[in-house]
Amino acid sequence: MIYPKSNEYRSVLNLNGIWHFKTLNESYDPCIPLQNYTPMAVPASMNELVTDANVQKHVGKVVYETDFSIPLNGDMEYRLRIGATSHKCDVYLNGVFIGEGTNGFLPIDLALKNIQKTNRLSVVIDNRLDAETFPAGRIKNGKQIINFDFYNFTGIHRDVLVYSVPKKNIKDITIHTAVDGDYRKIKIDVDTSCDDVRFEILDKQKNLILESESSEIIIDDPHLWSTRDPYLYTLVVKSECDRYEERFGIRKIEVKGDKLLLNDEPIYLKGFGMHEDFFLLGKGNCCAVNIRNFELLKWINANSFRTSHYPYSEEIMDLADEYGMLVIDEVPAVGMIHWEQNFGEKGANEKTLKLHKELISQLYDRDKNHPSVIMISVANEAETKEAESEAYFKDVIEYTKSVWDRPVTIVELYKSDETLASKYADVISINRYFGWYFDHGDLSVVYEQMKEELQKWHDKYQKPIIVTEFGADTIEGLHAIPAESFSEEFQLEYIKENCNAFDEFDFCIGEHVWNFADFKTKQGITRVRGNRKGVFTKDRQPKLSAHFLRQRWGNILDK
Repeated sequence: MIYPKSNEYRSVLNLNGIWHFKTLNESYDPCIPLQNYTPMAVPASMNELVTDANVQKHVGKVVYETDFSIPLNGDMEYRLRIGATSHKCDVYLNGVFIGEGTNGFLPIDLALKNIQKTNRLSVVIDNRLDAETFPAGRIKNGKQIINFDFYNFTGIHRDVLVYSVPKKNIKDITIHTAVDGDYRKIKIDVDTSCDDVRFEILDKQKNLILESESSEIIIDDPHLWSTRDPYLYTLVVKSECDRYEERFGIRKIEVKGDKLLLNDEPIYLKGFGMHEDFFLLGKGNCCAVNIRNFELLKWINANSFRTSHYPYSEEIMDLADEYGMLVIDEVPAVGMIHWEQNFGEKGANEKTLKLHKELISQLYDRDKNHPSVIMISVANEAETKEAESEAYFKDVIEYTKSVWDRPVTIVELYKSDETLASKYADVISINRYFGWYFDHGDLSVVYEQMKEELQKWHDKYQKPIIVTEFGADTIEGLHAIPAESFSEEFQLEYIKENCNAFDEFDFCIGEHVWNFADFKTKQGITRVRGNRKGVFTKDRQPKLSAHFLRQRWGNILDK
């Protein structure tokens, strides 16, 4: 699934901007242009822009519509790519159904067989979540019930592109580096209808360093990609009828004993769980916000993040490659709790399992060439202790390993002697909030309880462990001595106590603070304008704990 790019053979038309928008409480005929609409920005979450509470909280379908014109060439194929909509959607071109999207966080790529010089594009989005969606949820008395702690934004959240490719074209490229453990060896798989494909490798400055007609290439004395030196080559795949460029990095990632190895050297993960969430944009992708986030990640000396709890935009993944950030790529399997209540007595049904696997496959198709992606998370805080869950997650994890060539994890909420899933994973990932959700406000319990927890997990599974979440809600500007919950001092001391426990164990290979920045959630008595566990405020300014983490992580050297 290569990203649309313009060159001498291909063109891209960006449809971002102001669209027509309407909530659908009545029948909708895509053959009739939208009436009584309001303007709406794309990409963005409509919930952050409207002032009508009934629209903001609308549960059900909404429609987005825009017109576009494009010069047509009979030698070209035309396609539509929508980076993400939340969640399911049906897509119409000039009133004709052309395809659907089944998830809210991966691209929809459709052929435009009925394209004309002037066109009307309609996208009908359904934001309802149930047992057969990812994330999971329930509808009760017309209201959306969600089992996860982030806002269920609605909208077209990433770029909308109409693009053209030659009728004989390069459809997909997969780049395998460090083949057979040899850093010099590159293997390229190309899905193409072109007959005469050949290859070029360019260095970081775009200088040609080799040409090849073979898909198996040797780069002598390769420059490896790492967190300190994220060196990117460019692969050029070309023929007489098409051309495509793809950046890649040469690196190796593996789990060996209690260690995570990057390029054969142990690496310690320093960073965050994050969210795509910003003022006015909601989950709408914005290059300026993305750059600010990565600049802050480098400022604080982080080297990694998890895409909690869904795949992030392709633009973010590109920046992770460029900034040298290690990424745990997570599918949107969140909210999978109350197994019998949500999924029935026999657990998740075959449709749920099929979609889960499809998302893993789609994630691979999109992100396989990113050197930054070092691990795949198949779920966050899922129900893993009920008997029905074992077969389900065993199947999911084994399928993931058959698709991906990277370590696999599942992020656990349950205890080591309760879960039935983590024994199938390569790395143990746990979320723990000692002294916050349990023994609230008592800093004296954090160190010992975290130490005990980590030891129990390692004793049982003998695998490396990442603490993928720990944190405390903090209101910026609220201070207290001695430290009290919700104060900046409490967050600082809370993080320190956890870090002291991590430092006791060599098998602890990473710490991801929850969260990078404050983010929006559904309303609740503990949620004052959202989840405030961010080390940075929602407008991306540091709290007191950020300065501690910057110093701590600066003293833990990357490889």
